[in-house]
Amino acid sequence: MFVAAIISVEACKSGIWVAAILAWIVAGIIIGLAIISDYKKAELLKNGTRIIGKVTATKRVHIKFHMSTYHLADEDVIYPYVVHYQYKVKGETYNGKSQWFWFNPCIPKGAPIKILVDPKNPARSTVLKPES
Repeated sequence: MFVAAIISVEACKSGIWVAAILAWIVAGIIIGLAIISDYKKAELLKNGTRIIGKVTATKRVHIKFHMSTYHLADEDVIYPYVVHYQYKVKGETYNGKSQWFWFNPCIPKGAPIKILVDPKNPARSTVLKPES
């Protein structure tokens, strides 16, 4: 929103109204998607069915982002961990992956893991607090 405000103020000064309107539309879409994502996650945490899954892998992921226009080596790369798991609901097998962990959760392959599953859509799941 802050970026949209700066862009719109500058656009209004120079008379470029289209850029200002587009900046606000993009900011609104980003905020709307974040709100929907948070709502879905809260709904899953509230109404999800607790089951035990099985860890299939713990991997580091390579995530690249840009914070400035000046880049040196790996300053704009992070390597969090993600736990991949498998679970069954009504005889059907599903796969999922956790949110990012900044430190290795040290969960071996084949270990049980507590997860929440959406009863309306079993393909949606999230990891509960993993034990090490």
